[in-house]
Amino acid sequence: MTYSILLLSRYTRKGPSSRVRHFDYVPALEQAGFEVTCAPFLDDEYIERLFGGKPRRPQTFLKAYWRRLRQIAAARRFDLIWVEKEALPWLPAIMECALLQGRPVVVDFDDAWYLRYATHRNPAVRSLLGHKLETVAAKAKVVTAGNSMLADWAKSSGAGRVIEIPVAVNIDRYPVLPLPEGPFVIGWIGTPMNDAYLALISEPLRHLHATYGARLRLIGGTGQFSIRGVAIDNVPWSEDTEALELARCHVGVMPLRDAAWERGKCGYKVIQYMAAARPAVASAVGAGTSIIVPGETGFLANSVEEWIGALGMLAADRERTRMLGLAARRRAEAVYSVQCNAPKLIEILQDAVASSDLDHAPRGRRHGC
Repeated sequence: MTYSILLLSRYTRKGPSSRVRHFDYVPALEQAGFEVTCAPFLDDEYIERLFGGKPRRPQTFLKAYWRRLRQIAAARRFDLIWVEKEALPWLPAIMECALLQGRPVVVDFDDAWYLRYATHRNPAVRSLLGHKLETVAAKAKVVTAGNSMLADWAKSSGAGRVIEIPVAVNIDRYPVLPLPEGPFVIGWIGTPMNDAYLALISEPLRHLHATYGARLRLIGGTGQFSIRGVAIDNVPWSEDTEALELARCHVGVMPLRDAAWERGKCGYKVIQYMAAARPAVASAVGAGTSIIVPGETGFLANSVEEWIGALGMLAADRERTRMLGLAARRRAEAVYSVQCNAPKLIEILQDAVASSDLDHAPRGRRHGC
């Protein structure tokens, strides 16, 4: 049976969440017989300005809403609507649910997105939208969640069916390469909005630089981040080169604050390090605590002493670093790869359509992503 899917993603492929949670699965879905039409809310220009630190233009959002309304107007031609977080940001749930009514909806969450409304500094936003995403989750045919915290939130919101699907990588894009020669390299990959988290481990990084000559390699940061006493190599992010850039590191790090938003994160950078056959050292916060097997694929650290101990051990013992990295790669293949999670997602989407009592509308023309 062939089903048509309208993917209402937040971003184009340039947006990390949309790429990882949706676009990377499209080839597998199409191979399974789905016809997927990709309909991003925000365009490439928005992402480029966001990551470039430039102000976003008001007309960008006007175009986005006009584009999304036209996308939703065509929704009845599809068997299933697949939504990233929400279809109409900053608009009440009643509008979203009314416009999407008539087709089964699968909603995916990979961040504690509900906090953006529930904890907003503007009381009017909290009053109007504070429980919007709880309503969206409750009305969905299925909610998929990137970690157990988000799954628990969806269940408590009244969602009828909630399934946890971890963030995953296309493992074929990450070659297993030998550890680099030369200075010990501590890697970090992410978006420009998040490199400030590295300030949380500034003291351990200074210690590693002073003791082992370690360097910090930032992939995708602002290009302007610095820590006194730490040698930093800033590398622009590219989807085509990210795997090779990670292979130029010996270890990857993910420092986080222990706060509600951070506890909702799904640990994608840790999974990327593992896919590149590199151990990870991460704060014992959120999904990282379940992704990393301490002492086998990496380490969890909270205190300055724990960060120094974990990174220092890896810097001093390259062979153990190599073995931990290989074990991390095996875990990424078995648990956190698109290849192992695609069958689960395919079954979820098939069941969402098959369990619907609606008659299928005529199939729309197929559009690639």
